[in-house]
Amino acid sequence: MPPPLSKVLVIRLSSIGDIVLTSPFLRVFKARYPETELHFVVRKEYADLVRWNPNIDKLITVDVAHGRKALETLNLALGAEGYDAVFDLHHHLRTRIIRNGVSRNIHHVDKRALRRLLLVSTHLNWYGAVMPVPERYIETASRYGVAPDERGCELFYPDELREDTLVRLCARGWDAQTRIIGLCPGSRHFTKRWPLAKYLRLTTLLLERGFAVAVLGSAEDAEAGQALQAVDPSRVFSFCGTTTLIETAALLERCAVVAANDSGLMHMATAVRRPVTAIFGSTVREFGFYPYNSRASVIEVAGLSCRPCTFIGRRSCPKGHFRCMENISVERVLEAVMEMAE
Repeated sequence: MPPPLSKVLVIRLSSIGDIVLTSPFLRVFKARYPETELHFVVRKEYADLVRWNPNIDKLITVDVAHGRKALETLNLALGAEGYDAVFDLHHHLRTRIIRNGVSRNIHHVDKRALRRLLLVSTHLNWYGAVMPVPERYIETASRYGVAPDERGCELFYPDELREDTLVRLCARGWDAQTRIIGLCPGSRHFTKRWPLAKYLRLTTLLLERGFAVAVLGSAEDAEAGQALQAVDPSRVFSFCGTTTLIETAALLERCAVVAANDSGLMHMATAVRRPVTAIFGSTVREFGFYPYNSRASVIEVAGLSCRPCTFIGRRSCPKGHFRCMENISVERVLEAVMEMAE
């Protein structure tokens, strides 16, 4: 018989996609235990991804730039809370420091690390049935009767932000009668980025079909955003590096379809209920990070013997040919986007 739960702690420090993928856990846990006080720990720079989530009773942020001292200070504060359980959905050295001694009842996500290592290093697949990451998170609370529902990820933010986004788009020259396609050409690692030349060609073809284009990403994607905007500055609008995370979410929600690499913005797009065309290169569905319970198509090169070559991405293709991305044609992505736009 599991112990009663009056107050629990959930930890997921980073990054964008991983935090968005915790939303199904928060939803189904709160549905099962509506009276339980749920606290959530996240890095301060990602706090807006969960700040308005109604399933969180207390949001706790930490600045990891301050190093171990910040983690230990947080650990002392959490130790005084009297948590009945801790669910560590990150399971990292930092989160072990944060949770140490906070509760006698600690559960952490099973990352399937050995199976992941075998798949990358030997291409032997021992995963069996693929379990999406949100369901791995939910698995940590299975002993409490918490189970997945059929819904996907979700992201919450104030209604006024939606209006601000509309004003911002119109100020850039967007005709509200024109449907807009979101493009997310960035990703932290090179081998997860579809080549910019292909995004440029896709942009041209989308404009020819009467769409406008919004380019979304971080400051690191600004150069790519400028290149895409240069195709037609009157109908291509780059917001790379000029919006906050939550403003980016609101912009994604304005899009008819979003085409994205395997990235945090891909998961954000599914969380705001946008149809997504996801472009996967060096990573595969077994890792669990495919679009979750959402309207999405995944474009990838099946049967490539060197794939996957990594779990998180690489700075360059270890084989030198980059076929996992180069062999994905613009026409194939365009067809998927058009099907989603119907």
